[in-house]
Amino acid sequence: MAYTEHHSKTFIFIPSPQDFLRGLRKWIVRQRKHREIATLLKQEDWVLMDMGISRGDVHEALAFRGDSSLHLRALAARRRFWSRKHGDSSL
Repeated sequence: MAYTEHHSKTFIFIPSPQDFLRGLRKWIVRQRKHREIATLLKQEDWVLMDMGISRGDVHEALAFRGDSSLHLRALAARRRFWSRKHGDSSL
């Protein structure tokens, strides 16, 4: 009976400086957007309603682990869709 020995090779991924800088830039942009969305909590409810979002939408976007500005846009679009579909003039 033949015996073959298998060695698993371990690869260590070391990002290039460009990859590191690209990731750092994405992180900085994401943090800036997060801070800008957090400033929406200082606005009054009628201002948020004019934007098509609610205070709960802002809290949900801030808790989202991805792109919070994209999530907030999606929430606003969903709110506009349902308010038009049901003929609701108030958000």
